[in-house]
Amino acid sequence: MKASLRNIFLVLVAFVGVCGVRADEPRGADIEFASAVVDLGTVAQDGGKQIVRLGFTNTGDVPLVITEVRTSCSCMSVGYERKKVEPKERGVLTISLDPSKAPLGQYYRVMQVFSTAKSGVKRITVKAVIE
Repeated sequence: MKASLRNIFLVLVAFVGVCGVRADEPRGADIEFASAVVDLGTVAQDGGKQIVRLGFTNTGDVPLVITEVRTSCSCMSVGYERKKVEPKERGVLTISLDPSKAPLGQYYRVMQVFSTAKSGVKRITVKAVIE
């Protein structure tokens, strides 16, 4: 009886060792934005560029790098630093909307943020009313 219990214990220990369960292994980078929607309110079409800064945090445990940001309109551009954002540190996207190139009325556009985050592509909606 003692031998069979000991064998079961050894098999369990070997199984856990083979599975490689380790608490100290990195899980990866992840990105969390201050908001998924940027509301610019009412903007005059001849009022000049509207610029807003959107903060984000690397909530992972390895450095994060934003590799690309795509916008769905030529009237919007996004600037960002092409450097590593360490775990728990913050970064900023600078969003610029040129209302003279935007259509009048309700404005909803989505930008896609590509990065090394394990969560994949993040989408941010920019909205405004262009008058």
